[in-house]
Amino acid sequence: KMMKESKGPVDLGKCMPLNKAAVLNKASDAAVNAGNAVTVLTYLHGVKEAQLSIEAIQEEGFDVDLIELRSLKPLDMDTIVESLGRTHKLCILDESTKSGGVGATISAQVSEELFDLLDAPVKRLCMDDAPVPYASSMEVAVVKRGSDLVQGVFDLCTGKW
Repeated sequence: KMMKESKGPVDLGKCMPLNKAAVLNKASDAAVNAGNAVTVLTYLHGVKEAQLSIEAIQEEGFDVDLIELRSLKPLDMDTIVESLGRTHKLCILDESTKSGGVGATISAQVSEELFDLLDAPVKRLCMDDAPVPYASSMEVAVVKRGSDLVQGVFDLCTGKW
């Protein structure tokens, strides 16, 4: 429901491959070398939230590889591997619930297949295991926001998992 007012640019005449994730922001080499960079995976509403949070994250001295997942099945593991090879930390900004959600599935797959690339546990920013409220004003309170992402990146980079 929160996306119904969203607007953004559209590349007319360009067909985007659905099985390939898009890297929307690449962390600076300085942040990567200092260990202050995190790979952020998100989709749908999380993309806008993450994009609006990048400046606040950078003001804290951190940076992110922001990856928009345009397909969840198949999951573009090549793009995730490339980013984790740089940052070694993963944060998943997810709209689903903690149990049985998209973030849980991605976290499990990354933990099983890319464990050696991780320097910290996967950080999942998702809803608690509770019904999603119908009222938009209440939905805002349970869906993770950009401020949660800023805190999640801070926690990963400072070892406060």
